[in-house]
Amino acid sequence: MYVMPTNLFEQYFLHFAGKLADAPGAAHLAELAQTAKAIPVPVLASLTAKMARLNPRAVNWTLATLAEEIADGCAHYGDATGFARTLDRDLDWPELVELAEAELEREERGSVH
Repeated sequence: MYVMPTNLFEQYFLHFAGKLADAPGAAHLAELAQTAKAIPVPVLASLTAKMARLNPRAVNWTLATLAEEIADGCAHYGDATGFARTLDRDLDWPELVELAEAELEREERGSVH
């Protein structure tokens, strides 16, 4: 079974830390990157399985939204494992995935006009 490598989470955190560098919680994203290698394999395996069955764009939207919440200081995690567990739980919520897909559709309709 393919398991998402932890360095993808490290890259994710570093990407958004740079992109949102002026936000109050951007440093927390960089801190999470430092602990990404410690995310347990079972958590990564569960996330990989969930992400594989979901709309990839909805997953990306969800990840970006969570990163913005961290950067804005609205969310704080003790380490990358805490973040991964929260993401794993959130991806079980059909309402969240529906919201992400609806937002993507709105963005697409807006870009067409």
